[in-house]
Formats: sequence, C-alpha cells, structure tokens
Amino acid sequence: MVDNSNNQSQFRFMMAAVLSMMVLFGWSYLYTPEKPADNANTAANTNTTPVAAQATPAPAVPQALPDIAAIAADTAPNRKITIKSPLYEVTLDAKGGGLATSWILLKNRSSHGEYAVYADGSTETEKKPLQLISEEALKQTPRAIPFRLATPDQNLTALLNDRNYQVSAPEETITLGEGQEKQIDFTLTDASGLEVRKSFVFRADTYISDLTVSVKQNGEAVPNTKLLIGASIGDHAINHHTFYQIESEAAAGVNDDIVRHQGYYSFTFNADNQASLTVPGSVNWAGVGDAYFAMAAIPAVQSQGLELHASKYEVQTRPFYDSIFNWVIRSSKTSETRHLVTAYLPVADGSTTKIYTGSKDYFLLSSLHESVSADAERPVDLVDLINFSNYWWLRWLTKPLSIPILYALNFFNGLTHNYGVAIIVFTFLFYSLLFPLRWSQSRSFKKAAGNAPKMKAIQDQIKDLQKKGVPTDDPRMRQLQMDQLKMTKDALPIGGCLPMLLQFPLLIAFYTAITVSLEVRQASFMWLPDLSAADPWHLLEFAFAFSMILSMKFTPTAATVTPEQQMQQKMMTYFMPVMMLWVMWAAPAGLLLYWFFGNIVSFAQQMVINKMNKPAEPGEAVVVDSVPKNAKKVKQKPGTQAASLP
Repeated sequence: MVDNSNNQSQFRFMMAAVLSMMVLFGWSYLYTPEKPADNANTAANTNTTPVAAQATPAPAVPQALPDIAAIAADTAPNRKITIKSPLYEVTLDAKGGGLATSWILLKNRSSHGEYAVYADGSTETEKKPLQLISEEALKQTPRAIPFRLATPDQNLTALLNDRNYQVSAPEETITLGEGQEKQIDFTLTDASGLEVRKSFVFRADTYISDLTVSVKQNGEAVPNTKLLIGASIGDHAINHHTFYQIESEAAAGVNDDIVRHQGYYSFTFNADNQASLTVPGSVNWAGVGDAYFAMAAIPAVQSQGLELHASKYEVQTRPFYDSIFNWVIRSSKTSETRHLVTAYLPVADGSTTKIYTGSKDYFLLSSLHESVSADAERPVDLVDLINFSNYWWLRWLTKPLSIPILYALNFFNGLTHNYGVAIIVFTFLFYSLLFPLRWSQSRSFKKAAGNAPKMKAIQDQIKDLQKKGVPTDDPRMRQLQMDQLKMTKDALPIGGCLPMLLQFPLLIAFYTAITVSLEVRQASFMWLPDLSAADPWHLLEFAFAFSMILSMKFTPTAATVTPEQQMQQKMMTYFMPVMMLWVMWAAPAGLLLYWFFGNIVSFAQQMVINKMNKPAEPGEAVVVDSVPKNAKKVKQKPGTQAASLP
C-alpha cells in the first residue's frame, strides 16, 4: 500500500536523483510532492489494492452507561512501578492501569552485536537517555501515553484512564536479570459491576512484552474496546525535524500491505487542532514510531476498525536554518509545528497482545520474525516497521537492494571500526566493478564525438535534397540514411549510459540504507558527528557540488554539433551542481560522503581511461633522396602531377 503522506525526505531525494539522471542521459520526467488540500483528508493508499485509509470524522459517542454513575470514588493509592532490565527501563503508572509514563532504551541487541543507544545530541562527554515517551504527551489532558483504553462510551473511557488501579507487585522497583520475567497485574473493580484487568509480562532479554486486557460490565465484555499505542513514540531529543529526521508517524500492516501516516500530511485538523482517520481492513499489527524507534502492537487475532488520531502543537526550538537560502542570509527559525499521533487498535477481551518497543534495526527485527509469527500463529514481519519507501512501486526495488547494503556496511564496519571508512571502502569497491562499463562508456561517446562532423555533413546533404523535393525513397536519400546508420554503429550514446543506469537504483537503495540503519545513527567520521544527519558545517555539501562539477566536466558526453547544444551542455555542467546543492542541502552526511567519494573515484577512473585511450602521436616526417626498392607503387590519379625530387 502506498503512503500518500508523501514523506518529504523521499521526494526530496527522488528529485535529486532523477534530476541528475536527466542531465546525464536525457530523462525528462520529474516527480514533485504536493501537500493535500486543506479541506480534505489524504487517503492512505494510491495502490491498486482496495485497502485505503479514508478520512472520517471521529465516531459518534453514545450516552454513558447507567451503571457508571454508581461507581465509588477513587480510593486506591497512586503508585508508579519501575521495571529495570539490561535493555530498557519502564515506568508504569497505576493511574489508568499501567500507563507508560517513561520508556528508556538502554541498549540495542541483535545477532550482529550489542551497543548502547542514546538520545539525539549526545556527545562522548554527555550521554542523554533515549526517552521514547513525549513530554508533550504527558502534559495533555488526558495524558496521551501508551496503553490507554478507548470504548464507545466517553465516560467509561475517561474512568478507565483516570482511576488508580490495584497493583499486584508489592515493590516499587522491579529489577530483571538475564533470562528473568515478571508479570504485573493492574485491576479495577466496583460494585457497579465493572471489572477491568491489565496484565503485563516483561522479559529481561527481549523487547517484546505481553499485555492482556479485559474490560467487563456486569460479566459481559465491553464491545469495541481499543488499545492505544502512542502518542508519537521516538527520540524526542531532536531539536527540529528535517526531511531526513522525520517526526513520529503511524504505521500498520493492513491486508498484507503497509499503511503509513505522518501528522503533517495525512490529517486535516479542526479548530481544536484534533484530527482522526479510520483504516479499513484486517490489521495484522499497528504502531507508532520515528525513523529509528517504534512501539508496535500485534493482536492475538487480526482485527478490524483501526483508527488513527492526531493533534498538533507549537514548540520552541534552538535556532536552526531550514534551507540553504536562509543559511546564506542568516535567517533562523526558533519554533516548529509538531504532532502527536496515536493508533487505536481493537483488541479481543481477554486476549494477549504482543507489544514490541525498541529500535527499527533490521538485524533485530528480522531475528524476531519466527518467534513473533509463531506466537501470533500467522506471518508477522516487523521488518515492515522500517520505511524502505512510501511507494509500493519503489519499495519492491529498494528493500531487496538496501538489505545487502546494510550487510555490506556492517561487514566493512566490523573490519574498519568506523562507518565513514566503511562507506568509503564500499564506494571504492562498487565503482571499481563499474570500471569496465565506464571504459565502454568512454569509447562509445568518443566514437560518437568523432563521427559528429561527418554526421552533420550528411544531415546537411539530406536537408539540401529535401529542399529540392527529393523523395525519401530516392536512391541518393537512402544511401545517405545508410551512411548515418553505419556511423551510429557501436557509437550509440545509450550504451554509455549503462553505468549511470546501474548507479541510479543503488543510489536510492544506499539513501534508504543510510536513513534506516541504526548503526549509522550517531556514527562519527572526521568532523562529522552523525553520518545519519547533515554536516553541521555544510562542508560536505559544497565538496559534493564541486566534485560533481569535476566529474561532469571530464566525463565524456554525447556529441554536440550546434553552438546552442555546446552552450547548453556547458551551462548544465555548472547549473546542475548548484541545483543539486539546494536539493541535497541537509541530506544525511553518509549519503553525501558516498556520492562525493564516488565522484572522486569516477574522476580518477576517467583520467586513467583518457590517458589509455589517448590517440598515438603521428611520427616525424623523414626526407629521403630516393624511393626504396620495396616501396609500393601508387597509381597516379588523372589530372594530378607527380611530385619530383629535388
């Protein structure tokens, strides 16, 4: 399913890649993002599959159940239970029945290693805890935090999320050692017949916990009870969100496809800054997360009726420049609009929902596939939490290409112990594989350039014959056309475009790998503190643009015959890098490092090719006194006079 939220990062990168290909070999089709109209919600699907998230107003809320008024006052003590494990620390509030007021990730553990994770902006001397719960969500009334419950009755919903529950754990802090697990029950009962139970099971060595929910009124399960995931799980230490460091979005597996909704694009907000969407179809899993971290719920059985709710608010930030133009004129911004997005997932009464809370690391998520699918008794692929692309027609290409790149970067990083060096090694090896194709490209373009004067002469002859009214089937016209075909043999420009065609999908896949790789996040290289973020000094952006000029200037191109074509080619040699500098401003440093070093390698390869393909210098003329005896006699043409020796 296509996400019509139109994530700006992918549109921005697609524009950059497509524009570069246009200049190199004449592509003319350009995709640009459009923000949905203000008076309509954006559908979640532009795919041909029938599943789509349709914008609908919030469902009507029935009147309060008669028995709710008879519930006694809240007399249970308010308690907060903290669960500590080697991987995470969680704080659950008895008010609301185990609502998560804090969720700190400590480590990322997968089959490829274990390492500590910290919030954005952390340094070697200052390590910030990676808090997944939004402070803004805690300030909301009611609090917009995970594990709330929603029912068709608004009074019952308010009661479920605002009352203090009884807690089975006697201690305030529970510490889990390796291999240990702990069940914590939150219960709420009343003489009115209301019985609520939330049972959590936390395990020390996994990011998956269990949550069993039961809400009964007079012994009958309250229908259409929904478990709330969110709002906006992710790294909330990010100062401002960019095209590449997106804020939290909702994601779900629906009807064997993927739905994604970002707050800025997918919702139309009312006067109270509230919005909602319904997502029809069978829900396999649903969650909320940013580029690198997420919380997802896997119900015991696939359910219907997923809802997504959002609110927006303004937040003050440290000064930042949102474009190269504002950077040049030094016009900074100090605020931005953010969104709280929550998934409302229907759950069966008394069933156990699996809750995954952790990173969107491919190696971690892929290792959970078998166990999660076995527990759910159906295929569940949490790898789809990773945004390989918002578009189904691109995801089928980027996902299978990005995964081998992740493995390759992980391998080279294991050898070099630095992701910047790993990217350079990967780039050098890949461009080395393209060297034979670049050689062929150079020969093809040189041959086409050598034939350019002859081609122009033939074209002039054809135009002269056309002016004289000579038909196309005339023998002279046919002969000229045959001469054209002979000259284009083995000199077709499209043959020289093959290296670029091979680089294009890899460039998109490499961009995807850099923006989803957890190990690239906060990986430093030279002056770059984070290869998944922009260069803070913007040196790499300008170096990339300069290297692009260098590469384009010395790379053979299609032959130019007219002065207009020559002027256009010269203009594009300098205009294209300037345009790419604007498009790729604030792009991930890892991507720019790949592209910059690739341009340098291409330039070096071209210099070698030009030197090896350099035409031989003609020998010096030698004056002889007599013709050698073994010299071949040349028949004198009529009308010419033989030269005589002095």
